[in-house]
Amino acid sequence: MPRSTQRRRKGHGETIPPLSKLNRIGELLQIQSETFPQKELSPAEIARWEQDLSDYPIRAIEFAFEEHRTLAMFFPVPAQILDICKTWEAPEEYRPGCDSECKARHWKGYSESDVLYLWERYQAKLATLPNRALTESEVNLLLDDLDKKRGYAPEWRRSA
Repeated sequence: MPRSTQRRRKGHGETIPPLSKLNRIGELLQIQSETFPQKELSPAEIARWEQDLSDYPIRAIEFAFEEHRTLAMFFPVPAQILDICKTWEAPEEYRPGCDSECKARHWKGYSESDVLYLWERYQAKLATLPNRALTESEVNLLLDDLDKKRGYAPEWRRSA
C-alpha cells in the first residue's frame, strides 16, 4: 500500500554552508585564469592572493574580480584588484519611512509647494532687477509674502 506522506529526502531542507572566503578567492582566481589563459598560478601565488585580500569583505572581492574581468585585457596583479576593492562601497540598508529624528522635523519648515511658490516669486523679482542678486531684505520680503500666503511662519523664522 502506498504511503500518504512523502519520505524525507536526505539533506532536504538543510542549508548549505557558504564557501569560506579562501575557497571563494580560489574560485575567482580560477575564473580569471580561464578568462586570461596566459597566466598559470602556483599554490604559493594563490596563498599570497588570499593573504592580500583577506582584509576585504567577500562582496568587495567578488566585485573587484568581476570589474577586472569585464574591463581588462590581461590577468590582474594583486594591486589592481586591491585598488578596485578599495572603491567598493557596501550598499546602504534601506529603511522605509522616517526615523524619529526626521519625524521631529515634520511641519517645522516649508513644504515643496511653498518652495516652488517662493522660487517663482524669486525668479519674477530677479527678472525686474538690473544684473544683481537679491539683497537679504528683498529675500526676507519674499519669505514674508510666503508666510502671509501660508497663514503662519515656520518655527525657525518666528524665533529669528
